[in-house]
Amino acid sequence: MFTNRFDRVLAVVVVSGLAILGIGELIARLDEPMPLLFWLPTLWGGAVLILLGAFLVIGNARLSKTLVVVGCGAGLIPTMWTLVMPVLLLTLVIRTIAAAHPVAELPGQL
Repeated sequence: MFTNRFDRVLAVVVVSGLAILGIGELIARLDEPMPLLFWLPTLWGGAVLILLGAFLVIGNARLSKTLVVVGCGAGLIPTMWTLVMPVLLLTLVIRTIAAAHPVAELPGQL
């Protein structure tokens, strides 16, 4: 979906950050696994949705943007305590929503 290099790098940084935070929570909560039912789906699930929307959905801009925005929303909830991740997530949401839609050509139009 992203044609701008900055947007692609931002998406990779956000996905990496969410994945690393998920690994950290997994390691920190091995003795008490119940909170992992919240932490892992929101962190890793958000990362997967952003990854799918940013890089794997081709041709459907609406689905791609929806996946990125929902993934950022899921990742925003558990990362509100950090300083950098909420800013990165909100920046990715704003840049995703503001991204230009591809212009569809009508049949017979020159």
